[in-house]
Amino acid sequence: MNVAETFKKPVISQNDTGYRYSLEPFLLADFSRVMPGQEILDIGTGCGIIPLLMANREPEIKVTGIEIQDSSANYAEENISKNEMKIKIIRGDFLKWEWASKQFDLIVSNPPYRKINSGRTNPDQRKAISRHELKLSLPTMLNKAKPILKKGGHITLAYPLIRLQETLRELEMRELYPSRARFIHGNKSTKPKFFLIDAIKEKKSDLIVDSPLYVYNKDGSYSKEMQEIYDSFNYFNGGHQFREK
Repeated sequence: MNVAETFKKPVISQNDTGYRYSLEPFLLADFSRVMPGQEILDIGTGCGIIPLLMANREPEIKVTGIEIQDSSANYAEENISKNEMKIKIIRGDFLKWEWASKQFDLIVSNPPYRKINSGRTNPDQRKAISRHELKLSLPTMLNKAKPILKKGGHITLAYPLIRLQETLRELEMRELYPSRARFIHGNKSTKPKFFLIDAIKEKKSDLIVDSPLYVYNKDGSYSKEMQEIYDSFNYFNGGHQFREK
């Protein structure tokens, strides 16, 4: 039996006009080391896609998603209700939220990936906040994330290739040591579009680079591995692209 057959098909609604999720949430959820009993935080959860995928695959986790945009948080709460999952959604600014003594085993984020003043800022404020670092930058996110990550805990991120060296440097500066990476290509004839990176708090290890993932075949259909990732979440809609520039 395909392992996906043991899961319910996730029902996921999202904004019609604002920011819409793409390939990265599926790849991040698949790449992350999720284990039973973990407490997990998703920064910038949007419509709750990453917590939903993780909880669908591993029900014995406690997932919290935080989202600054009310319209996206509305969809996240709706999706959690539809899928009957115990996922907590916080409406608020991650940088300003007071976590008290709370710590997580895993922090994951598909964050805004463009620096301010780099490229065209989308006139739609919702899309602009999701794509440009208007509300959350890599350094500020890591500064806030480190204290609430358990020692030996993991932080897993997705960024475009152009930010690889910066991301490695910013992680290591905070004793968040990169342990795994994976490069994501459109197909076998193209350069990587973005990368996935996993780092461990205050625990050095060799950086393991997983085999590259090619999303598409030459004819534009999904590669066998990409289709298997979708299938592993019992998700068959497909049709996702890389995040819009």
